[in-house]
Amino acid sequence: MQELELLDVVQRHVLLINMAQKFNTEFNYRYQVIGCTPWEKIKTLKGFLEGRIRAQALEEVGNLKHQAKLSKLNYLKNGGEGLEHEILELKAEILEAESHEETLKEAFELTKDEIKILKKLLKELYVIAEPTRIEGYTDEQMFEANAANEFTVDIGREIQAEMIANGRPSPAKLRNAMSNPHTWNALKQVGLIPKQTKILEGNINPKLKIELKGVEDETV
Repeated sequence: MQELELLDVVQRHVLLINMAQKFNTEFNYRYQVIGCTPWEKIKTLKGFLEGRIRAQALEEVGNLKHQAKLSKLNYLKNGGEGLEHEILELKAEILEAESHEETLKEAFELTKDEIKILKKLLKELYVIAEPTRIEGYTDEQMFEANAANEFTVDIGREIQAEMIANGRPSPAKLRNAMSNPHTWNALKQVGLIPKQTKILEGNINPKLKIELKGVEDETV
């Protein structure tokens, strides 16, 4: 039982270190995160920032827990009628925590640096995105309003990459592009899909004759 409790302490400190350490470089945040459009990148970076801020808060949590253990040990040793094995177990936990102190300190410093990077990049992105904000819309509403635009750019780049690498897009990517008529039209406008190509559609009423017809392009 004592070994399991000590193991649990070790696992908690390893988890704390992993949460606090730096996840990404500025280069990765700037160029490699999910998002082809400014609003989508803002959405992604805000998620990272939220996680890093939570990790930073663990520094204070860890300090308070360590102080509590020291206080408890002092109490048990000075009139608290602590049993010897309880005192030894608590000493072991404190020593284990202190053995990670330097690693945790470095990890939390890296977390603070990462938060600065994320805030800087978000500030840059808001300069670009803010003029496009729909009046009265929150960030979450703008993420939703931008969803089709993000999808179009993303699938367009994937198709472009496939054409560069293989000379033609994959059926799966074309099928995915068909899910949004506006995306389909945008791809045709830039020449990634032949302009005469139409999306096939069947009868809405299943009782009617089974047949296919080409859907006319939708205008934005």
